[in-house]
Amino acid sequence: MEPSQENVVQAVVIMDLFKNNFSPINKTKPMAKHISRTCNFRALLSVAGVPLIDYVLESLGLGGVGETILFCCQDGPKIKEHIKTSKEKKSPWSLTMDVQVIMSDTCQTMGDVMREIDAAGLVRGYFVLLGVNSITNVNFATLLEEHKLTCKKDKEAAMTLIYKRVSWEHPLIKNNKPLFLAADGNTNKVLIHEKTRSNNNTLQLPLDCILSHSEAKLHHNLVDANIALCSPSVLPLFADNFDFQTRDDFVNGVLINEEILASSLYYKILKENQYAAAITNWKTYQIVSWDILHNWVYPLSIETGSFFQNNYIFMENHNFRKITSKLSRSCTLVEDVLIGADTEIYDNTTITKTMIDSLIENGTIIAENVNKNEGSKLKGAVIECSEQDKNDKNLVKSTSESGTEWENESDGSGDDEFVGFDKVWSDSESCYSSDSSAQSSLPESPVPEDTNIFLQEVIDSLARGYEEKLKCDYLILEINSSRYAYNIQLHEVNFFVIRAMLSIPILVDSKSVLVTVKDILKFFRPILSNYIKTKSSIMDCLRAVEESCIKCDWLEGKAGQILHLLYETDVVDEDSLVEWYDDLKDNESPLINQTSLVKFFEWLQEASEESEESE
Repeated sequence: MEPSQENVVQAVVIMDLFKNNFSPINKTKPMAKHISRTCNFRALLSVAGVPLIDYVLESLGLGGVGETILFCCQDGPKIKEHIKTSKEKKSPWSLTMDVQVIMSDTCQTMGDVMREIDAAGLVRGYFVLLGVNSITNVNFATLLEEHKLTCKKDKEAAMTLIYKRVSWEHPLIKNNKPLFLAADGNTNKVLIHEKTRSNNNTLQLPLDCILSHSEAKLHHNLVDANIALCSPSVLPLFADNFDFQTRDDFVNGVLINEEILASSLYYKILKENQYAAAITNWKTYQIVSWDILHNWVYPLSIETGSFFQNNYIFMENHNFRKITSKLSRSCTLVEDVLIGADTEIYDNTTITKTMIDSLIENGTIIAENVNKNEGSKLKGAVIECSEQDKNDKNLVKSTSESGTEWENESDGSGDDEFVGFDKVWSDSESCYSSDSSAQSSLPESPVPEDTNIFLQEVIDSLARGYEEKLKCDYLILEINSSRYAYNIQLHEVNFFVIRAMLSIPILVDSKSVLVTVKDILKFFRPILSNYIKTKSSIMDCLRAVEESCIKCDWLEGKAGQILHLLYETDVVDEDSLVEWYDDLKDNESPLINQTSLVKFFEWLQEASEESEESE
């Protein structure tokens, strides 16, 4: 007897990550002209010799999923053709699982995708949510049943987040933003979910997390596999809250507004024999590829032939080669080597920890349709176009101790971040600028017209609100309305709200700017509380102060006093201030030697030392 439709486990796979961490590979993919802020992660990208989408479908099929929705914002026809070919070849997952490809070229964020899925009524109830970059061997059906049991105990349970515990020094953590998670020790209900910088050794834990729970669990060594188990309420929550653009937005929004949204979050740590990881940049791509060669993702293995198109031969020491490849008798494959189709390895060649589909040397990334002349030496380079040398970006030797050898030497252009083999994460790289200035230390890039319009509308709203003494709740509605109209991201809103507060016309002509700023911050305190309430939003606030003090004549020389006002009103905290100040030094900001700023941080350090002595 076939299972009823209601009992079939459904999964939704987001085929686009809306990031550009895999340049130059994903630059070869076409993009709709009107989508200016997104870039596709390639579902057909080969990982250890197998297209990434095949790992996802194979794991879903083996994990008890009966129906899968692949939502594509780009490359839908190619994905459809790949699925059709896989079914014709009777791939294992096609025998037990129905796959539906949904295409839309209007979605610009993961939140847009979720809202479109909700509007189309494609999901019947509980479902599995994951990205096409998720590699795992878990049993999804079992995990979803556990989530349903959680929902019986807590009717407001919206989502269970899936994590894998590893050591703090594991490269999957060192090459992503580490996660700090605090949860109720008895129920696994998530209390705090914060992604931090890898070099951040100090974390804040609200006192109520301890006082309100008999036991609290703290985790700082979890790998986020981009997998979640969802209740029927998840899609409507995305539909009702347009500021949920990413899964992190959803998580943070639910935690901050738990009572208002009547929703809660839980987490699940996988067992030791279960594997889960997400490919988010070139380094994690390398790590996961090696994990596959080492059979950590079993039964997903090119050695066992779990993939219908497998034609690889195992050659000991985790070395594999395609049947159609040719190897000289005098060549040596040391370990962790994969030789692709129609590849020829010549005499006296020694290869280790490498995956080859072309003739390349150590540390090279090559885009599609690249041709190099015979005798070309490709070493430590990102090759985008063979016709113009100026498109070859160098990879430089990294001083990191994480075990990898090369990192990208970026020219700093473009909005999206390219993560090379040892890219050092820095929050300072996600700054936003409302105009350009040769004197600013902030990354310079063209600002979209929509962003300028949004900033001006916020300035107008705040100026009118301050002059007419309007309720801040009304102004928040106006700001959010403008945000939705111009599709402004949440971190951009945080930045531009502060930028607007320091730019309203009354300040330009004020005879006592600092007195006026103090009154403005006091009047707009509810707005500050609404937008500046997490660590990342505090950093957005500080960057807005930096840009304002650099580019606004009326604030010249007053950075220290403005920071003091924000600190005294508890808008910003000491740890965030110190971290931001370190970024100023690293970026050689024009503010770094400003007298008021230097005096403020001297005062802050003295106050901190006095506080420690008194304790």
